[in-house]
Amino acid sequence: MKKFFVFYIAAFVIMQSCNEKGRDTEGYDPVLLSNIYNKASCVFLTNDEKNNPVISWTEIDSTGEKHFYFANWNVKSQQFAPGLAIPIASNTSIHEEGMPKVAVKGDGTLVATYETSVPSEKSRFGLSDIQYVMSFDKGKTWTHHQSIQPDAVHTGSRSFGNMIRLDDGEIGLSWLDTDPDTTNRGRPVKFARTKGSEGFDNAILIKSSACQCCRTALSSNGWGNVRVVFRDLLSGSVRDISVCSSADNGLTFDKAVPFSNDHWVVDGCPHNGPSVVSKNEHTYAAWFTGSEQNGVFYGELDEQNNMLSKQQLDRNGRFVQLCLMPDSSRIVAYNSTYRMEDSVYHKIVVNKIEGKNIFQKEVTLPHAHAAYPVVQPAGKQQVIVAWTDNGRIYYTKINTNTITEVANAEEAQPLAVKKRLVFSGLSVYHDPVCGMKIDKRSIVDTTLFHQKTIGFCSHGCKAMFLKDPNAYRVKE
Repeated sequence: MKKFFVFYIAAFVIMQSCNEKGRDTEGYDPVLLSNIYNKASCVFLTNDEKNNPVISWTEIDSTGEKHFYFANWNVKSQQFAPGLAIPIASNTSIHEEGMPKVAVKGDGTLVATYETSVPSEKSRFGLSDIQYVMSFDKGKTWTHHQSIQPDAVHTGSRSFGNMIRLDDGEIGLSWLDTDPDTTNRGRPVKFARTKGSEGFDNAILIKSSACQCCRTALSSNGWGNVRVVFRDLLSGSVRDISVCSSADNGLTFDKAVPFSNDHWVVDGCPHNGPSVVSKNEHTYAAWFTGSEQNGVFYGELDEQNNMLSKQQLDRNGRFVQLCLMPDSSRIVAYNSTYRMEDSVYHKIVVNKIEGKNIFQKEVTLPHAHAAYPVVQPAGKQQVIVAWTDNGRIYYTKINTNTITEVANAEEAQPLAVKKRLVFSGLSVYHDPVCGMKIDKRSIVDTTLFHQKTIGFCSHGCKAMFLKDPNAYRVKE
């Protein structure tokens, strides 16, 4: 079987290269990771306690049995070692936005999560949960699976999770949870962190109502500051991206604030979550929007989560992910749709962002149907990009110095950034509609009433106030 895989990989690359005579194919060396006979998907990249890449993916064999694998990066051979199996339940849900994932704690402990689903008369989507297993011996043996919140009341769905290693070595997990209010169209965003060998601790509520089916994202900046980024559900069915911050490794969180300012109004869930990375005082985010200026975008946030810059990377892009290199340059990967004659194809594009400069490189051969890329550093100037193409998982290693083509000038222009309102100058420090105390993190909008500048926690509260200002008591 091993010889067959080597033959197939070589044949695949040769055949694809022959189709492109005269084209520079440097860097176009995709390696087949999954079993050729199985349907593979849900590729995910993270790093181990030594910051070497770790990859995971799922496969479904001809009998319908589901498999979950992970593999460590071999620094010597510069490729992934043979995959090791992670035990999962037969009712595991296999879908890209809520894919199974693996993370590595600071002491080397492996934590793997996956969604399960059972039919329910109360929901056409079924009753779903996020289960996890842990390994204390590099994946040789695993604990019995259990729910991330075994003691909490569970009557609906837990799904669309993401996890990272926090700066104290524990694992942080964010997800969309069950909404106890059945009249609410959104779902709560929650966060939990591991507690030594005991598994996940009790959940913290991040936002009571967010978009129902987009994966969440997490980052930690090296100083214990954690950010949870997610597609929010704002007033008027606006599906913009919001961020919630913690300054104590995820023990407590501030109020979530929207930052993308896309104003995308859609009565439905895009099923396309954001990505975020942080280092020191800098936070970088990437996301998809279907607003008037649609496609994949990149933005930079300051310590107060104000967006400093925003750029459209590709109007035909989808499913964007990013990572941060040791030299602080950002590598962004996404799939982009293009048409050739009467056929539609999907290529993986990688951007390198250095200051205000954006460079790009395609990492798939023509006529591909590639999607759902992930990206992770593998050294000072090496990056791993992996993706799904027609039920198979591929990856390639790229030297970031080879990403030199200047990105599309029209799409890579900085966009005007709508600054979040500053705290100074307020006459009133409580939202007169809901009573919330207004500070520099919670202020969203203002109005002038009887020569007083009044702050609001949301545009909805301001709209209600303006309908009948005299109906509300304005507290100093």
